[in-house]
Amino acid sequence: MHLKLPSGTEFFLDGLVVESILLNLCANDLANVCSACSSLRCPSQAAAERALAALVQKLQSAMLRHCERGSWIAQLREWEVVQTSNLVWLQGDRDSLVLVNQGDQQYVQCCADLSGNGNSASMYMRMPLFKPDAVNGCGAIEFDGASVLKTKPFSEPLPQPITLMVVARARGDTTIVDSLGPNSSRFELCHGYPSGWHPSPEICMTASGHDASPKHSVRGSTRGTGDWHIYTAVFNQRRSEVFVDGYCEASGKNVGTNSLDGLSIGCDHNGIFFLIGSLAELRLFRCHIPPSQRVQLEAAMARRYGIPYSVAKELPTTPRTTGRFNCAAGLTRSSSRASDTG
Repeated sequence: MHLKLPSGTEFFLDGLVVESILLNLCANDLANVCSACSSLRCPSQAAAERALAALVQKLQSAMLRHCERGSWIAQLREWEVVQTSNLVWLQGDRDSLVLVNQGDQQYVQCCADLSGNGNSASMYMRMPLFKPDAVNGCGAIEFDGASVLKTKPFSEPLPQPITLMVVARARGDTTIVDSLGPNSSRFELCHGYPSGWHPSPEICMTASGHDASPKHSVRGSTRGTGDWHIYTAVFNQRRSEVFVDGYCEASGKNVGTNSLDGLSIGCDHNGIFFLIGSLAELRLFRCHIPPSQRVQLEAAMARRYGIPYSVAKELPTTPRTTGRFNCAAGLTRSSSRASDTG
């Protein structure tokens, strides 16, 4: 390959050498190469396309044509930001779990962090149950209303924006995930804090308050009836939003200003409201995840777990105003939660 730099210097490089070099560059470096040498613009874009495909596969995501925006280098840059911001990634697959045999059952002692950041979640007080074929042939962690997993405290509390993506099923007034412990500020995704009593409260997210009822929360319309859903909760103060199975159920609302010090999975930070249900996957990103990457990650999760999903042709999706629920039969657990939606 004949190269000529802006300074006028000319030289030749073997094509395989060029390709090898470009494939080891990040998006910003590839952009700089394009600016410095016009002869390398096409090879740089080709390298970015290959790197993008490899990165998306590593994140177990999907590439959707209608979500593509800009050049291959621009798209690679966006996905690199998402990968870097992925602080926690837990799955209910056997390969990522430390299991303990008790009789005919297997229980989860620890769930490894696939993000590579070392934020594994370990049993707290009581181990949840491992279900090997819980959802579409994939494993899941089952919580019985008393079992909990907790991460270690983060090196420092995470300020908003934070995005939580969770594949779970929940029944009744129940917490899916919250901050670490009794001394933590609330950072909760739950079915709860209803305006009136209901056996299956709506999905709710809040980063407000500590022990008292939160002053600010964001509530969707999906109720806790024990069905599998993909929940995406974007905690970003007054620009917070919640998505369920690809539908935007609330956006532009104030969720509060609390930071996050760690994760309690299966109960609230005070150890009062426990999860009755299961969790197949959890990802935490320390950013307000862009709509394109959110949709593609959610779509891949939906395919993996066999969950019906709405892939909008325009981004972002529009809020859904009607709820999809039926009351769970036989539930008698009352709720003591109450809040003002801000």
